[in-house]
Amino acid sequence: MFRRFGLLLILGVLACPLLGQDTLINRLRIRSDSLLRTWQQAVAIANLADSLERERATIGRDTIAVGALRIITNASPLPVRQAAALAWPAIDSLYGSAAADLAERPYFIRAVDPDSNARRAVLHVGLEVPWDLDLRSTTTLLLTTVPIAPPDRALATWLTGVLRPSIHPREDVGGVYLEFVTAPSQAARGCFMGDIASCIDALGLGDTNHQLERWYPSAPERRAVVTGSFADFFDHGGSAPALRECVAGRDASCTALLRSLPADVLPKPLSDAARVSLVRDALRLGGQDAYRRLLRDPEAAIADRLAEAAGVSVDSLVAGWRNAALAARPAPVELPWWAIGVALGWVTVFAGCGLSSSRWRL
Repeated sequence: MFRRFGLLLILGVLACPLLGQDTLINRLRIRSDSLLRTWQQAVAIANLADSLERERATIGRDTIAVGALRIITNASPLPVRQAAALAWPAIDSLYGSAAADLAERPYFIRAVDPDSNARRAVLHVGLEVPWDLDLRSTTTLLLTTVPIAPPDRALATWLTGVLRPSIHPREDVGGVYLEFVTAPSQAARGCFMGDIASCIDALGLGDTNHQLERWYPSAPERRAVVTGSFADFFDHGGSAPALRECVAGRDASCTALLRSLPADVLPKPLSDAARVSLVRDALRLGGQDAYRRLLRDPEAAIADRLAEAAGVSVDSLVAGWRNAALAARPAPVELPWWAIGVALGWVTVFAGCGLSSSRWRL
């Protein structure tokens, strides 16, 4: 009997913490449910406020429709319709079938008199622009503020922003060529020389492990990154001695300083503009549904998503992108035959003036 009583006592003692733990879990669950309801209510209120603000912004406005673009604006000299006609082909070419969604995501543009000081009602949606913008500036405005739904976080982080149509396509690709020949990174130089694996590394599409060593494998490169991009940042507190050692040529200090930075802070061998140009190439190759395929699987690797969008392997995509950049290199300046004679003539004149100066006389 005493043994049975002791067993019941032990079970009771063991059950008390479990009951307490169960009570704590219930309290946490109730709190999390309460927070979820509060968040949902806040989202609903924010959506309602946004809807009311959009409704207010449409009062007394006209809607201009060009393709799937919808532009709600007031009557003014601003050449909105003409600009939309120029912008729509570029927008449709980039987003393909996804551009049709823009019919549900209009621009809100309020054109105002730039010479007026009259007080205006404050609108919290859309753009307020002077109505004396010319056609080129208005077209640029539409291209740089396309109200497309933002991409998922992974793609936005890799792109460092939202994908927009190109305003100067050839200049953008030519800029990639300049990066090839000027970037202080072996990965960028390897890409320029034709190593596709280096291109993939420089674009941040490969393995992210040991990125510092792959992007900047030599000591001079690492020192250049520290002194060129982070000298002011490291010249404080405990990192200042390591910075001085790095400047003096101690590679271990340079490497340690760079490794202390978050991974996304390390300067990219090729800029965000280069990444955007690669995505544009992928969408151009992939056709009308390429943008939708790019967004289809947010959990997939960016390289796989680009290949899926383009309909080709990532190696083929990157190789074609590199070839296009090389083809867009700036044209060399050609001098006429007589320019050499003129240059030599001026050299002779200046040399004669210098030799006739009193400082050259004995």
